[in-house]
Amino acid sequence: MAHYSEEWDFDCLDEELELLMEKHGFIEFHRALKRMELLTEAEQKKVRKNVTLSEAITYYFNSDDFNRLKESSQDVYRYEMDLYWKYSKKKLGKEPTLKEASSALFLQKYLDPVKKPATRSKKSAFLRSFLKVTYAEFFDQKIDSLKSTLSVKVDKNHLPRAFTEEQIEEIIDLSRLGREPLRNFTILWVFLGTGIRLNELCLLQIGDVKPQLQELLVCAKGSKEFKVKRKITTFSLEILLKYIKFRYSPLQNLNDYNERYIFSDDKGITPLHDSTVQKMLGNIMKEARTISEDDKRTYQLSVHSLRHSFALFLLQSGVNIHTIKDLLGHEWISSTNVYLKLFDNILVNAINQHPLGNLNPNNFF
Repeated sequence: MAHYSEEWDFDCLDEELELLMEKHGFIEFHRALKRMELLTEAEQKKVRKNVTLSEAITYYFNSDDFNRLKESSQDVYRYEMDLYWKYSKKKLGKEPTLKEASSALFLQKYLDPVKKPATRSKKSAFLRSFLKVTYAEFFDQKIDSLKSTLSVKVDKNHLPRAFTEEQIEEIIDLSRLGREPLRNFTILWVFLGTGIRLNELCLLQIGDVKPQLQELLVCAKGSKEFKVKRKITTFSLEILLKYIKFRYSPLQNLNDYNERYIFSDDKGITPLHDSTVQKMLGNIMKEARTISEDDKRTYQLSVHSLRHSFALFLLQSGVNIHTIKDLLGHEWISSTNVYLKLFDNILVNAINQHPLGNLNPNNFF
């Protein structure tokens, strides 16, 4: 049975407990008390209610959900978190609680000034991810009540942007004139010969190339460990193999040769960052005369447009939509069907170029 001396220095004990709470953090300290069954249910609810926003942010950035995101998404979410954190402190004080900073009214006021649909969708996606993880951890709740506030509006009429064959030809030519011409030339042909995504290309390792099967193993969307097969055109495969031989043949006797990243700035030890490839294409596009100034703006033509071009060129060549779905690695045919709308627009533009298609009916009546 627990006992204590009447001469016990309770002031000293209070100080020690405060030091422990400061050392381990408010949340961890109270979790320990909860495990030891030293907190009543009412006190536990009070603790959850008082979770600070800064504690929730720390937990989120260390969570599996955040660390499973690709690196480019993590960078975007860190940037968005900084904006959200500064806004919350400005409106709610130096140390706002998670509950205060996530009420429907507060979030609505935070998002209201954002007028561009794409920007608002990006902010809403970040907030949904952050609050979903932290609400589950600290409040044992889902964020169903906030879904309408954090909804992402998708423009169903928006069509993917693809490069034309003329633009592709100029981009390829320009890639051979700048810095790292062989690398940039190879990157573009891998995109055009496979339709893989940007992060899939950056994470390609030498051992992922299977020449006999004419395929690559790429990291599945949302995963850095699980790999799936993607086919590659003969020409793009030959370009890629020549690049690997030129760049890495002196290292082929090393034990980790197959684990080296193909596109890298440090002999394959770490992969090229997504932003390096984006910047490379952006610089080429600035010089391209076949690309209009409007198409050079953000959210118009981009690295992802190379994937759209791959799909569209297949469709124009007569490849059926289900085969294109498999080549792109889409899980659902609905994701691929959007290219049918883009192809239909191309057909309409083509038929309108018919010499008898633009006559004025009033001239005949």
